[in-house]
Amino acid sequence: MATKKVVRYEIFGSDLFKKETDMSLFVGMKVETESGEVGQIKSTFGTAGKFKVVFPTGTTAREGDKLLLRFRRFANDEKKGMHQDDIILPVAVPGIRIENAGQKEKGKKKKGGGKAPAAPTRSGQISALKGDPMEDGGHAVAIVAGFFSVEENIRNWIGRDVLVLATSEKGSIVGPFGKAGKCKISFEAGVHAPVGSKVRMSDP
Repeated sequence: MATKKVVRYEIFGSDLFKKETDMSLFVGMKVETESGEVGQIKSTFGTAGKFKVVFPTGTTAREGDKLLLRFRRFANDEKKGMHQDDIILPVAVPGIRIENAGQKEKGKKKKGGGKAPAAPTRSGQISALKGDPMEDGGHAVAIVAGFFSVEENIRNWIGRDVLVLATSEKGSIVGPFGKAGKCKISFEAGVHAPVGSKVRMSDP
C-alpha cells in the first residue's frame, strides 16, 4: 500500500541558532532539508532562536528532521557577507494550506470531534497614544509594550495585525519604537482605548 505523504509550504525551525543570535542577519537566507528541498527563512518566531521557513514547492520534512544552512564567506570580502549563489530557490507552485497531521489525529480521538488549537498569541498593552486626537477623540497611532523582547527584530513583524481587546479595534505594526522592545501600531480608523488597555497579536 502506498504511503501518503504530507506536503507543507511553511514550517517552523529551531536549534539552528543560539538564543542571542541576531536573527535579522539570516532572514531571507536559504535553507535545505536533508532530501535537498530548498526553502527561505521568512521571519523569526518567539524569542528562543526559532524561525519560519517557506518552501515555494513544498516539503515533506517532518518534526525532528534536520534543516541545513550552507553559505560561503570570502577572505577578501570586507563586509564578511554570507554567499549562497550556488543554492537556487525554486519557483513557487500552487498549493493549499493543510492542518497539522498530528493535531488532526488527536482530534479524532476525542468524543464528538474537536478543533485545532488557536494560533499562539502574544499579549501586550498600550503604553502611549501618539499624535493629535482625531475628531471623534481617537488616535491614529499607539505605542505598545510587551509583544517583543529587546533582542527581537521588530521590523520582521511589520504589517502584522493587532487587536485591542476592550474595543475590538484593529491596527497593524508599522515599526519599532525606541530600544526597549516597544512597537508602533497604526489604526486606520483610530483607536479609542486608553493607555493601559490590553492588546493581542497572533504569532505567524
